[in-house]
Amino acid sequence: MQKWRTHFKDRLHDTYIEIVNTEEDYSKDPISFTLDGVTFKGGGIGDFAPIESDIQRACERFNILKSGGFEMGGEDVPYWYELQRYSLETEIPVTVVRGADGGEAQGSLHILFEYTEHDPEKTQAQYYLGDERVYHDDMRVDDFSLTVEGERFASGRKTLCFESALIDICSQIKDRYYLKCCLTCQYSDYSPYGNDDFGTMQCFIRQKENYLKVNSKPDYFEHLNTGYGDYELKQETYLCGSYEIRNRCEGYRGLVPL
Repeated sequence: MQKWRTHFKDRLHDTYIEIVNTEEDYSKDPISFTLDGVTFKGGGIGDFAPIESDIQRACERFNILKSGGFEMGGEDVPYWYELQRYSLETEIPVTVVRGADGGEAQGSLHILFEYTEHDPEKTQAQYYLGDERVYHDDMRVDDFSLTVEGERFASGRKTLCFESALIDICSQIKDRYYLKCCLTCQYSDYSPYGNDDFGTMQCFIRQKENYLKVNSKPDYFEHLNTGYGDYELKQETYLCGSYEIRNRCEGYRGLVPL
């Protein structure tokens, strides 16, 4: 479990909160925080929803997008509530290895983003509340950077997609450091069926022999599909005692700059 000191701001709040990340026990919505008597949970740091028992208070004290309540494919789509119109700034601890001597250093990912009212000139996925079209806020990411040993490396990709932002940072630090985490581990991969912005890396530590044969999408299906499901979901920034640097096979997703 990790606890991230975080600054949260919206129309009624401007305060520090503690985000709890149950990273070792990855399940649905492992990230949470409580503010003003409302507990929010999410799969990543940009998709918080109030827990069911707190929905009414959340709608009174926060800006909440409500959608759903219609029929699709003969089934009723339940209501969905999502936190919007806020800014969040947080620090996520990561382990960094020095290339010069192999020593480890404590690094920190700094992430700053804001949800703002939707710009009608921009396209977005369609959301409905019953028969009425509703609009999700637009996100602006102001910073995604790594600080280690007094130096800051900012990703040029302003996104909350950890794969994209972290690979950009890895390319900047590769001659001096590398990140020691699931993203750079030999036995982690993304699903060829797609993945979320954060927390859906597949750990194939129980299928080492098969995974080392994978160097393409066809290889993924040939060597891993028979054991599909024999993996654990992990977050990009997670680190366990079985870590091995990613330098023996490309897997489905390829190598990262090291």
